[in-house]
Amino acid sequence: MGQLTKNMQLTGFLVLACAAGTTGVSDTTKALRAGEASRGPWWMQQTALTPEGGLLLRDKPWWNRAANLKVGEDFIAEATGETAGRMMVRRERFRIRSGKEIEGIVWIIDDDEDGSLGSGGDRDSDCYVVDYGGDGLADRMVDYIDNDGDNDPDEMDIRYFVDGDLRYSWFGMDLDDDSAMWSLLGYEYGGPSFFEGDPYGDNMIYMNKLNAATGEWVPISECPFAFYDTDRDGFSEAVVRVSAVPIDYDANVDPDYANDYRQFRAKWGKEAEQLQMGIANIRYSFDIDNGSGKETPLHYELGFNLVGATPYQFPGMKHYNPKRRPPQVTCVVPWKDVRSIADHYEARETGLSWHENFDDTIATGYAEHKENDYRWEGVFWIWERRFMENTGGPCQKWNVRREWSSQRTCKRELYYSDVDKRIHLFGAEEGWLQVGHFGGTGPLGEIRMFDMDKNGYFDRWEVYLGDGSLPARVSSVRNERARRIDFDANSISEFYTAQVLPQAMAANEKLMTAMSQLHLFESPQGLQTAMMTGSANFRRYAQDVAREIQYQSLRESLADRAHRVLQTHRMNDLHGLDEEARETTESSFAAWRLLRSLSELDTAYGQGDFDQACSLLAEIGKMKMLARP
Repeated sequence: MGQLTKNMQLTGFLVLACAAGTTGVSDTTKALRAGEASRGPWWMQQTALTPEGGLLLRDKPWWNRAANLKVGEDFIAEATGETAGRMMVRRERFRIRSGKEIEGIVWIIDDDEDGSLGSGGDRDSDCYVVDYGGDGLADRMVDYIDNDGDNDPDEMDIRYFVDGDLRYSWFGMDLDDDSAMWSLLGYEYGGPSFFEGDPYGDNMIYMNKLNAATGEWVPISECPFAFYDTDRDGFSEAVVRVSAVPIDYDANVDPDYANDYRQFRAKWGKEAEQLQMGIANIRYSFDIDNGSGKETPLHYELGFNLVGATPYQFPGMKHYNPKRRPPQVTCVVPWKDVRSIADHYEARETGLSWHENFDDTIATGYAEHKENDYRWEGVFWIWERRFMENTGGPCQKWNVRREWSSQRTCKRELYYSDVDKRIHLFGAEEGWLQVGHFGGTGPLGEIRMFDMDKNGYFDRWEVYLGDGSLPARVSSVRNERARRIDFDANSISEFYTAQVLPQAMAANEKLMTAMSQLHLFESPQGLQTAMMTGSANFRRYAQDVAREIQYQSLRESLADRAHRVLQTHRMNDLHGLDEEARETTESSFAAWRLLRSLSELDTAYGQGDFDQACSLLAEIGKMKMLARP
């Protein structure tokens, strides 16, 4: 057939399909049941589904020959007209995602008739239908779609069949035209993880489930995962994951519905027609310290975890593609709108996670970055202490700050505290940060934060060392020294990198130097390495930990010396001593004066007033009692 004739046929089909895809659910249903694919080109007709969503290979004229193939053998299916020479069938042995090795029949259809079967098929408008085990029932379909005719894929379907019936599909959109979307193992989403796929640059993946009663795709699970390259360097600086579930589902029965493959594999019939899908969870992560790039991709620090119940109804969510095998209309929030929806999503509770540093007990990354705890999904919540449904694992436990708020809100609100010199979630009632595991150091302690007066700002910090059950330091402040900051990723990043990090690190260095004048201290080797490794955000956190340990060591050393004097002093030990003697003798006077100064130091240190703390350390250093051996 000539190219002009083919274009005319396709144009006529587009008009019919566009009409079917835009006139509502009822017409879409009628189209599928009537055989929507029958109005399409030959390659669409070849994989037409039954009204129930089935695809049987055993009904194909070439099936008997296919069933007798040995591994490694193939043939070109006999056909006439435009179908001739356009379909290959082969038997393969491969490993699927579960790790099991199986044999299967693979049917390859050269949709764009570019001769790709000569090389066994390509990723430019070719479709692969796979029968695991050779029982004549379709199990998977991988379909590459070239929307713009540039000979590389722009969209990709990975369709999953159960007992020969289509149940759900992963979809991919290559928005930055790098020809990368899903990674495959055994013709399904596979490999160690999506690290081999494309969580880099501008990209979107999503899942839909087939409602067999209506013949339409319904949003479910991760719908979508959307990635954003905001500085145009080819690597993502923001990522959003939307969890689509039935809006009235019971989280006590299925707390992780959005990741439950039992739900995806189950057949939906008439009982599903009454289901209203909704967004139950949004994870929203950012690269704040500008670390995301070629050397450290997926470098996110800040992550919101939002739990609520918003109906899945948004303008433009019906995504029609005339080159997609029916059903041709998928359902997903447009990529350009996902961040705005996350910005204004009504959450009944909010969690904030901040990736402070590595955790040497795990490796959640991949390849050369596997030791760095980078997750392609962003920074997200953990199922400890505060349960939040449809989120969790695999994620990092140590050196990730968690903050939680039960306040219903449709805004993402942050503030900066000059007490601990950190960005926090406004309205958070509590938070915790488990500290340790820097290159073999093991657990070092924990920091807990509380908003005691319920004004939206943390005003109490508790510091625990090791596995101690009682705090080594408690700081309660009357003045939180907090200020709200605008929720804008670029301005937050500029503020954090240009002001917060350099000022905090300079203040740390000044205080640590002042403490060293009074007390010799050496940080654990793993912590010393951490202070010189990774991003400025990571180095600053390790410096904070070293500073706290140094402060506790200094405080304990000076307090022990003063207490020892008080415990051993004689009654009336000041009798007969002149002022100079009272200052230079290890007397109750000198010891009490030191303890009082240490209390003043605790107050300044706990309030984050390091300049005052340095001044107090200088005054303590002048105490003549401390000059004695």
